[in-house]
Order: sequence, then C-alpha cells, then structure tokens
Amino acid sequence: MTSAHPEPGRFASGVLAVAVHLVLVVLLVFGVRWQQKPPAPVVVDLWQEIPPVKPEPIAKPAPEPPPPPPAPKPEVQPPPEPPKPAPVVKAPPPEQPSRAEIELKEKQRKLREQKLEEQERRKEELRKKEEERRQKEAERREEQLRQEELKRQEAARRKEEEKRQEEALREEERRMEQEAEKRRAAIIEEQQKLAQAAKVRAEEDARKRAIAEAAAAKQRQLAQFMERIKQKVRGKVVLPPGMSANPEAVYSVTLLPGGEVLEVRLIKSSGVPAYDAAVERAIHAADPLPVPSDPDLFQQLRQANYKFRPVE
Repeated sequence: MTSAHPEPGRFASGVLAVAVHLVLVVLLVFGVRWQQKPPAPVVVDLWQEIPPVKPEPIAKPAPEPPPPPPAPKPEVQPPPEPPKPAPVVKAPPPEQPSRAEIELKEKQRKLREQKLEEQERRKEELRKKEEERRQKEAERREEQLRQEELKRQEAARRKEEEKRQEEALREEERRMEQEAEKRRAAIIEEQQKLAQAAKVRAEEDARKRAIAEAAAAKQRQLAQFMERIKQKVRGKVVLPPGMSANPEAVYSVTLLPGGEVLEVRLIKSSGVPAYDAAVERAIHAADPLPVPSDPDLFQQLRQANYKFRPVE
C-alpha cells in the first residue's frame, strides 16, 4: 500500500530547477542587449615619433585558491520526481541601428583605418629612416674599419720595408766586411808570397853567391895549382942555344890522383921544335906534379892545358 504524502526533497528540486532556468533567460537577454550597444568612439593620437614603450609590469600570478572542503556525502534518498517544464520566455528582438548610426560607424571605421594607415606609413618611414641611418652608420663604420685596416697594412708594409732595408744594409755591410777581409787576407797572402819569394830569391842569390864564391875559390885554387905546376915545369926547361924570341907552346897534361903525369900532348907549337921538345921533357922531369887533395878540384885539374913561354 503506497503513502499519499509526496516524497521528501521533490519540492526543493523543482524549485531549484525553475530558478536555474530563470537565471539562464536573464543572462541571455542581458547578453543580447549588451552586444547591440554601439561601440564607443576610438580616439587615436598622432605622434611625430614613436614614443618609447614602457615595459609593462609583469603581473604576478594570483595565488591559487585553497581547495574546497570535501562535500559531504549526500544521503541516499529516493529519486526525485521529474520537474515540470519551465515556461519558455522569448528574448526581445535586437534593436536595429539607424542609417545615421551606420554611416557614423562607417566614417569612424574609415577614419580609424586612415589613422592606422597613416601611423603605419609614418612607422614605415621612421623604420626606413632608421634603417638608412643604421645602414649609413654601418657603412661609415665599415669605411672606418677599412681605412684603419689600410693604415695598419701601410704601417706593416713600411715596417717590413724598413726591416728589409735594414737587413739589406746589414747584408751589404757584411758583404763589404767580407770583401775587405778577403782583400786584407789577399794582401797579407801577397805580402807573404812576396816575402817568401824574396826569401827564396835571397836564399837562391846567397846559394848562387856561395856557389860562385866556392867556384871562384876553386878557380883560384885551380889557378894556384896550375901556376905551381907551370913553375915546377918551367924550372925543369932547358932552353935550346940561340933562343932569342919568346914563343908560346901549349900542352895538354893528364895527371893521376897522386900527381903522376899520365899523358902529355902538344896542342899548339911554339914554332921552335927544340923549344917544344924542351918543354915536353921538362913536364916529364917535373913528375910528380903538385895536385890538390880535393877530388872535385882534382877532376878539374886532371886534364888541363898549359901555356909555356921562355920568359913569363
């Protein structure tokens, strides 16, 4: 058997559903009217230059709301009765703007577009001027850097040229010093050669003088021995009777190392055979003849020619 009383909570649910529908209708009407309001006129300021943009302050994030407390567990109730449908409230039709408002809005829109275009044009001009200025500044800096690089290269070139000239000068000085040293060495060598040649000539002259003096001494000794031989032979000559003239007879006498006469040969007759024979007999009679003990001197005296006259 069912109870005649309504289920608890059904009435409250129906009231809540009606309230929600009313709120939705009010929001819909308010939103439509708010959208139909004419927009406020836009005021645009024109600037000769772009004002500096101030940095917008960084909005700090809002603190997070604390978590809602846990909802209490609903009591288990029987399902509520379905709510009755709410009456449908028709929204009022939007107000239609007038022609003047439309023209005003169009003029305002065009004015805004013109102002925006003017601003964009000026911004573009300013941007181009700024770009040209930056370009000129970049070109000026580039030209300045190029001039500085040219100056640096010119300074480096002059420094390299000076270094090269100094090196060439030092090389020339070294070359001249080497040539001077070579000339000094050549002069010293020439002087040494001249001195050596002079010394050699002096030694050669001394040797020749010594040889000449030795030869002269030997010649004197040889002449002395030949004179002694002639004197000894002349002491043995017996002149033939009636000898009045002073003829000359030349004999070649060959001697042995002890002075013995090995051979006597008439080279030139005196024209008086008796005198020639007397001289030849005298040479054999004077045997042995005086000879030097020096073998070299004896070799020169071993075979010699002697001239004999009756009166010397």
